[in-house]
Amino acid sequence: MKNESHGVMLVFAGLNLIFLCCAGGLFFFLIFESYPILKLHGFDFWLGQDWWVGETYGALPMLYGSTLVTALACLLVLPLALAVAIFISEFLTSTSRRCVKAVLELLAGVPGIVYGLLGVSFLSLWIKDIFGLLDGNTLATAGCLLAIMILPTVLTLSEDAMRAGPAEYREIALGLGLSKWQMATGVVLPQALPGIMGAVLLGIGRAMGETIAVMLVVGSLDRIPDPWFNIFSSAQTIPSKLGREAAESIGEGTHWSALMALGLTLFIMVLLINFLGNRFLKRRSIS
Repeated sequence: MKNESHGVMLVFAGLNLIFLCCAGGLFFFLIFESYPILKLHGFDFWLGQDWWVGETYGALPMLYGSTLVTALACLLVLPLALAVAIFISEFLTSTSRRCVKAVLELLAGVPGIVYGLLGVSFLSLWIKDIFGLLDGNTLATAGCLLAIMILPTVLTLSEDAMRAGPAEYREIALGLGLSKWQMATGVVLPQALPGIMGAVLLGIGRAMGETIAVMLVVGSLDRIPDPWFNIFSSAQTIPSKLGREAAESIGEGTHWSALMALGLTLFIMVLLINFLGNRFLKRRSIS
């Protein structure tokens, strides 16, 4: 048994080493490919608002688009995810909970292109008609679509965090005369906050890296809307920009280097968010 356990540990250690080598190799590849544009523009690359105007490349509109779309998705998904997670965790029977969790985990694995096609076919048309817009491909559409995509992930991880709370707390709360709703919101929810925060951050990590689904519904304007809080304007995110232009500039030139710098920026952002999310989830499991 000891030899088998030792062999399994070696296999997992080897797989982790391969993963770290691949991630490190990708990181250094992006740095190498991004160097020409960063040497040419420096920090102005991230602060500039013009893209491909006389060999000028500014990433700020794409950074703005990615940030705003992700923020919209979180604002839309968090209240619904918390409410449904409380209902699943505290009010459903064990059998019903397992069935709902199985459906949620199935939805979490649906490819992004499927959500993107549904967004083009229905969501963008609904937003266009409801708000009287000329075009339904907007930041709001992308935010709503991302909220739908990350809802299963945030919901199932939040429910796991709530169920991981000590059963004694529930028994004491009910013994003191609290209702199930009061027990869930006043006792279980505060205990599960680190795990819920980790779930939200992991959902954000997926949202920020989504390419095809967002590219189909966000539009294609490389500019910050005027006014900047106009969520019904067409825009670009970092993944949508990469998806549209990578094939036409592959391999060489300043354009390619600028796209690789966008990729490097996205890589670092998602890496930091996923790291924070895993830290919160580990903190929840330790406590």
